[in-house]
This record gives sequence, structure tokens and C-alpha cells, in this order.
Amino acid sequence: MSCITLTPEVWKRLVTDSTTARYEWFTDWMPAAGMDKVKFVIKVKASSGTATFETQPAIQTAAVRTNVPDSPAGCGATSQGGDGEAVTASIDISGTTGPKYFVRYGVAYKVQAAGEAQADVSLQVCAETFGKIVATRSLPLIAPDMSSFFQPLTDWMPTPMVSKYKAVFILQNQSADFRCRLAWQFAATSVESPGAWSNTGSWYSTGEQCTGDVTATPGSNEMWTRAAIEYKSNNVSNVKATVTASVAIRK
Repeated sequence: MSCITLTPEVWKRLVTDSTTARYEWFTDWMPAAGMDKVKFVIKVKASSGTATFETQPAIQTAAVRTNVPDSPAGCGATSQGGDGEAVTASIDISGTTGPKYFVRYGVAYKVQAAGEAQADVSLQVCAETFGKIVATRSLPLIAPDMSSFFQPLTDWMPTPMVSKYKAVFILQNQSADFRCRLAWQFAATSVESPGAWSNTGSWYSTGEQCTGDVTATPGSNEMWTRAAIEYKSNNVSNVKATVTASVAIRK
């Protein structure tokens, strides 16, 4: 399931008078599932001003919503000053993308010393990806008691496609005692006879959550797997919530 994502080369005119990095984004948000390595080509032309213009590839992630992102950061490569063209080594970003659901790339830019500078800057990104989003659903759920209930989120998939699951849950209009978590199961030869459910352990009760990468290891004789939301009441009967859930897989 490995694939290569190559973004188009995009040019922008950037202006700054700050010695603190500013960020300009050159890609759209994309799924972070299985995005382990990235390589950049950055070009700077027609730089001018009273100070040296400095650039560096940058990365930003979001756990659940792209309008509530994490703080941006430079991405591995050494920054360059003035005009020039550079290609980075292949940068391992798995520690950054593993806990998150979305990622985007851009340029951090600043002046090296007091003054003003501007330049034409382009960025092109090549990302090696081993995952994808496979399901997004909005579910009105009612848990009649403290037993566990399971609502499948994905279709059955061959186990060679999945080594890890990742899920986002957004809970709305929930009762105080509503609980949910990610679960998955395997089947050997027939999906009509699946095995027991496994789960992430921790329960979610409020807000917006991203599970991060969760390892799902099948037995050697298991061909099929699927993911579900497990939910229950923590104390009383007939608790409810509307849960928006999205599931990604990676190889």
C-alpha cells in the first residue's frame, strides 16, 4: 500500500522584517496516516533587501481539526540564506505524524539580522506514504446499560493491508456517563465467524480525541480485519452521544 505523494511546485513572494520565523504553507492539509518520510526541494530567487533572507522547510500537524493545528516547526533541513536551490535528505517524520491525523508543509522564513528582506520562494514535497483514511461516519449512539456495544466503522479488509489503526472521535450532545473507544477484530476464513474484539484500553468521554497509531497484529491464520467504535454507559442506563468518527489504516 506504499505510494509516493508529489506536490506541484508552487512559487510565492515572501516579505519579512522579523528575525523570528514566520510560516507560509505551500500544500493543502493531507492525511498523516502512514506518512513516514518526506523530501523537499526549495528554491529562492530574486532576494533583496537590507538583510539576508533565510528559509527552511516547515511542517505542521493537527490531531483532529485542521482549524486547531499544532505549532509549526522547521523540518529537518538546514536553513539557507539568500538565493539558491537545495534538496533535502529523506527526513523521517514518523514520530511527528504518528500521533496526528493531518499534516501540511510549507516554508519557515526570516531575516538573519535586523532589517527587511524579500524573495521569490518555491517548495516541492515528495512524501512516502503507507496509509490512508478508510472511513468517516457520524453516528447517533445509545448505550442502554454498562455492557459494551460495537458499531463497525469500516468494511472487512485483508489483514496484509493493516498493521496499525488510527481514529478520530468527536463527541457531541453526549450524556455524562457515555464512554467510547476504538476497537477491532479479526476473522480467519469467513467474516461470518469473527474472533473477539480488541481495543485501545482507554475510554473517551468528552471532546475531540485522536488515538494515534494503534498496533493491530493478527494471528498467522487470520485473513480479515475491521474497526469499530466500542461504547457503553459508565453508570446509568440509556446514555447517548452523537459521535463523528474517522478511521485510517497503515501498512
